[in-house]
Amino acid sequence: MEEFMKGVFLTILCGLLLSCSDTDKSQKAETDHVWKEQVEVLDKAKAVEQMLQDSAALQQQKINEQTH
Repeated sequence: MEEFMKGVFLTILCGLLLSCSDTDKSQKAETDHVWKEQVEVLDKAKAVEQMLQDSAALQQQKINEQTH
């Protein structure tokens, strides 16, 4: 009887652990998806900012060359 109870306990414990793990993974996947989109938007904004800075630096360099 004692071995049977250990088996039932282990089965229930494993079931709970697996069900909790699956829930956490699905919630994490949804969270990662939302953050992924935001990170991509920020990366694009940083790229645009860098292009603007490069363009401004090039323009300033041309102005400096013309004035000297």
